[in-house]
This record gives sequence, structure tokens and C-alpha cells, in this order.
Amino acid sequence: MKLVKMVTIMMLKIAKNRINEFLAALKEEYTLYAPTSNGVTKFEKIEDLTSICFLPNRTDISLKSIFFPPKQKFFRWKRGEMGYELEDYLDGEEKKVIFGARGCDIRSLKILDMYMRGEFSDPYYEKRRKNTIIIGISCDYPRESCFCSAFGGMVPEDGYDLWFTDIGTHYFVDVGSDIGKELISLGFFQEASPEDLRKKKRRIEKVQFEIERRTRIDLCEVKRCSQEIKKKSQDEIWRELGEICLCCGKCNFVCPTCHCFDVRDIPSFDGSEGYRIRVWDSCHLYEYAKTSAENFRKEKHARVRYRVYDKFVFPVMRYGVYACTGCGRCTEVCPAGINLREVLRRLVE
Repeated sequence: MKLVKMVTIMMLKIAKNRINEFLAALKEEYTLYAPTSNGVTKFEKIEDLTSICFLPNRTDISLKSIFFPPKQKFFRWKRGEMGYELEDYLDGEEKKVIFGARGCDIRSLKILDMYMRGEFSDPYYEKRRKNTIIIGISCDYPRESCFCSAFGGMVPEDGYDLWFTDIGTHYFVDVGSDIGKELISLGFFQEASPEDLRKKKRRIEKVQFEIERRTRIDLCEVKRCSQEIKKKSQDEIWRELGEICLCCGKCNFVCPTCHCFDVRDIPSFDGSEGYRIRVWDSCHLYEYAKTSAENFRKEKHARVRYRVYDKFVFPVMRYGVYACTGCGRCTEVCPAGINLREVLRRLVE
């Protein structure tokens, strides 16, 4: 497959019966990741296009693990005649296409980039993040836990190469980058009509209205809302949540922007060889804040508060943005029934 640069862009659409043909063409040059379903919906590497699940909304598991795996080897060591030898596991660059990302997924990648490619660049994340094409899709309807409208809506302004919106027999196509301009030159796209554009707008407005109806909260005034949450550090809500929270860490692990990790050495019995790994960690876990002197966040309510602050106060102080996308995954997996949307509503209203 050879990409050819386009000079102009018109309104475009692609027939649904040509999607697999389009993805097959991309797959000739790129590794393809797309949603699959096997009890749990998640992004996986696609070998057979028939395994792709065309979902009406986001996946259960985010695409974070593609770039930031739950368990990742850094390097291996082995004792040799000249001392210890190191073998780095820094992966080679993989050219990849992610198909089926939603607005919350794309926003989460921008937040992860902020932490992992910003002031301190993580080479292991960087290798996986480079050379990535993102093809996003508008949701057909929201999940009950979704509240992306609190952060500006379900369709991001940027961060994607192509964006598809279901308009019936076709997807309306928005181009978001120079790479996207090259992709539309492959011959699978056709000119869209003004009526197609109206269908796209109606579809997005309908879904957006439903999310806003359920959400009933607006966090777009970032500085003001963050300050309101910060003022309530001693609010009774933290004690209430601390009494029911199990501190299991499920909300952290399913969150598309949580990025805390622990580094561990796994040696052989005699220490002659072994490897160093990175594994996901959670600020909800008791051991997270434990030091040789003391555990400075041993109370459950303190850990609950820290997690909320780490999404809505600390990143605003440091970067001017929230570290939440309103995907609602944390609410869905919480065994204690804690609804982050309701917590935020109580904090800012």
C-alpha cells in the first residue's frame, strides 16, 4: 500500500461494505488494533478482520495497554566472564493503526502523552506511541456511566487522523491530520453530500444531548471547578466514601489515564541472572504510600481523596487540564458502587 498526498479535501464518506477492504489495505503496511469481544470488549491486535467488533460505544477496557502494558520487561541481566551483561527489552518501533477509538480514548492518549512524553520522556512508552494512526468513531449512543459532555463533548477537536460518524449505509469522514489526508487518497472514499453532513450533525447532536441529559454537570470551567474541589479537602464526603471503598484498585487499573507503576527486580535463586520489570500500581492500595518510616496515606478516605485530586486538582495545578475523560469505566467496575460523576456533582455544585 502506498500513500499519496492529497492537495484538497472535500466532504467525504465511506460505504460500510468497504470498511474491511479499507482496513485490509492498511493491514498490509501497519499492525491493526481494533475492538474485539470475548466477554469483555477491548482493543487487540487483529489477525483476522472478522474478529473486529463494531461496537455502538466505547470498549470495556481502554487502549492504554497498547502503549503502557500492565507488565513490561525493561532489561535482563546475566553474569558472564567479564561481569554482568545487560540485554535491553526496548521494543522496536511498530507502525500501527488503531481503528474504533472513541473521543474518551483519544483524550486519554493526550493525557498520557502529557505525563509520559512531556517533561520526562519514557523511552518504552515513546517507542510504542510513535508511528500510530488513529481512526476514531462517533458513539451511536452513550453508556449509562458516560459523562464526556462534562469535558467538552464526545468528539475531540484533534488527536485523530480520521473520524467516522455513522450516517446509515455510510460513515461520514472527517480528516484530522496530514496522515489522514494521505489515507483518503487510497480510493475507498467518495464525495459526501450536504444531506450527509446534516445526517452526521444530527447523529452527533442526538447522542450529545442524551449524554448531557444524564450527566447534568459541566466541568468545562477547569480552574473554577478545580478550586471548588480543592476547597473541600476536609469535606464529610471523603469519610463517607472511605467507609464504603474497598481500595481494591480496580478504578485505577481500568482508568485510561492512570499511569502509576512499580519497578521490580526478578532475580534467579543465586542472583546470577534475572530481569527488571515495570507493573501497574494503584494509589488506592495500602502499600502504595508505604515507606520505610511509615505509611503516610494509610486511611482509606485519604486514598479516595487522593485519587480524585490526582484527576481534578493536581494536573490542573501542573498542566492546566484534568486527567479524566468522563469515560465512566471506574464507575462500572467499582464493587462498592461509587459513581465518580455523582461525587463530582456534589463537589462542584
